[in-house]
Amino acid sequence: MERINLCNYKGILFDFDGTLAVTMEDNYAAWKRAMQHFNVEIAPSDYFPFEGMKLTEIAGNLCKKYKLNPRHVDEIVKKKEEYYLKNNKFKFYPSVEEIVAHLKSNNILIGMVTAARLERLEKTIPIDFLNLFNTIITADKTKAGKPDPEPYLLGLKELNIKAKDCIAVENAPLGIESAKNAGLKCIAICSTMDKNYLSKADLIIDKFYELNNLFGADENRRK
Repeated sequence: MERINLCNYKGILFDFDGTLAVTMEDNYAAWKRAMQHFNVEIAPSDYFPFEGMKLTEIAGNLCKKYKLNPRHVDEIVKKKEEYYLKNNKFKFYPSVEEIVAHLKSNNILIGMVTAARLERLEKTIPIDFLNLFNTIITADKTKAGKPDPEPYLLGLKELNIKAKDCIAVENAPLGIESAKNAGLKCIAICSTMDKNYLSKADLIIDKFYELNNLFGADENRRK
């Protein structure tokens, strides 16, 4: 694993679910409840490895695995989102707000690249936090989801920077693959999955707050 200094980059693109916020268990619970309407009991392995895919793709995979008619995909997604909005216990991982604010104050461009829909973000995340981001790429903005590079390529386009000048921060295999396919280096956080699943990342850390260790002595050069 290589050494990475965050302040050597012009921009950082963050995944959201499981990276910035503790939402994966709530998302799983919502998928589980949605599938129970069709008398299907899903396991964590049906969701966690595929986090980052578009919601319709996850629902489509579940329909295929459990032999449900694919016409139920939109209804499953609707029920999942409704349950999440009513029952989530949203919170950020420790140091997320401080680190994002630190990056912003040092004139590093920051973006969010997520499979979540904009409506869910706006209804669950404090608006002051969302306003810190120079761009927010949601599933509403792209045709393809992770692991396709499109979400990260769009993030780069909206930040107006090249892949070599940007780094991604992810928590899931498909997100890492998406970032690498777009030409970015990627830091993976073992917040929801074991590091064995994150081996394609350029650097793996255990907790979000460890990003603090990646600010070099030259961190003030952008002020």
